[in-house]
Amino acid sequence: MKSRVAFLLLLAMASACARQSDARKAPPVVLISVDTLRADHLPAYGYRGVRTPALDALAGDSIVFENAYCQAPLTLPSHATLLTGLLPSQHGIRDNVGFRLAPTHATLASALKARGYATGAAVSSFALRRNRGLDAGFDLYDDQFGASPDERPGLETAKHLEAFADANSGKPLFLFLHLYEPHTPYAPPDPFRTEYVSHPYDGEIAAADAAVGDFLAHLKKSGLYDRAIVVFVSDHGEGLGDHGEDEHGVFLYRETIRVPVFVKFPASRGAGSRVRAPVGLIDVFPTIAETAGVPAVPGLPGVSVARSAGTTTSASRRIYSESLYPRLQLGWSDLAALTDDRFSYIEAPRPELYDVVADPAEKSNLAGSLPPALRSMRALIHPEPD
Repeated sequence: MKSRVAFLLLLAMASACARQSDARKAPPVVLISVDTLRADHLPAYGYRGVRTPALDALAGDSIVFENAYCQAPLTLPSHATLLTGLLPSQHGIRDNVGFRLAPTHATLASALKARGYATGAAVSSFALRRNRGLDAGFDLYDDQFGASPDERPGLETAKHLEAFADANSGKPLFLFLHLYEPHTPYAPPDPFRTEYVSHPYDGEIAAADAAVGDFLAHLKKSGLYDRAIVVFVSDHGEGLGDHGEDEHGVFLYRETIRVPVFVKFPASRGAGSRVRAPVGLIDVFPTIAETAGVPAVPGLPGVSVARSAGTTTSASRRIYSESLYPRLQLGWSDLAALTDDRFSYIEAPRPELYDVVADPAEKSNLAGSLPPALRSMRALIHPEPD
């Protein structure tokens, strides 16, 4: 009897050691989203109007995707895409208000939790509060903003997630950090308020960089950073007056749908690579899933870029974006867009086509000449019935 008890005790100890070994092998997963961040307002994409030392360092450890696009220029639909891997038409969230993610949709958090991950999120905006359904699968979904009912500073949000990481240090971790800077109102704290007094949007970017830097420093101190896959994105850009839109949500020009995407793989595999082939936020879920060993989810429209520096993406791929905000909130027309490595087609009451290589500011509409790119892109959005 004593020998049987000893055997069972040894078996339990061996099982516990195996689980701990698996936990150590599973890469930490870190997803950082900075709301309303234009790709072309980061030094990593050639901008010189703001200093972002933390993001510059992260970009240096990452594969940088030069032509990444969101699927909707609105906070809630875009984050639903990030966390489900689905297009807005698939997950059903088409605007910031009046929609909630259905519990039938698998989320990245639930998939990782099923693999033994401790899952924690901390968000900075009321647009992502838990009653929108994005908390599915998270052990912690911190959306408490204290004195402000609408948002909280990124540094404060990061501290909450750091505490969760520390409390679960013996487990594989999935950490989702959402920062609301540089969303309106552009009111950066000092010293950024003073330094960027003429460009407060850039001041907010600098403030977000400081929060990301604090968070990444904590990951490095905890020994998580080098082993982790860290995906840095924005949910959408900002108009800043280009094409007549100050903020975002109405139009589908590059200033609002082109977003930064950095992917730092474990041990910084592929660091320093830059990928020009188009990708979308729909690719974040399959990339993280493959890296973390999560079984493939059938029906996802995105692709993993995990195997190498972008060789799993195609230069001829066309990335879909949409906005129903004009109809739902303004009584105007829906908009849809397809963007590939050369052209951006916008399906609107007056169709628009731009050569984004020769005309990245999208000033010269080529649609009037009915080039082949317009005809093929329009056919994809409006396929002929069988």
